[in-house]
Amino acid sequence: MTKTVKRPKVYVSFQVRLSPELKEELAKKSYETGVSQGAIVESALRYYFQTNQDPRKDTWKEQNGKK
Repeated sequence: MTKTVKRPKVYVSFQVRLSPELKEELAKKSYETGVSQGAIVESALRYYFQTNQDPRKDTWKEQNGKK
């Protein structure tokens, strides 16, 4: 019988620039939920790609009545 070994996922890292306010929101949400900041960003990016958002438009603000 052949024994298979599961290999860990391969990850890459890169830097992004965020406004201080957005970074603070990210840190707060991470602390409140116990979910890592990286996992939150990964989830947000996956959602963004699945919904084909236009990065030139802030659709969250539009959907939530903010300007």
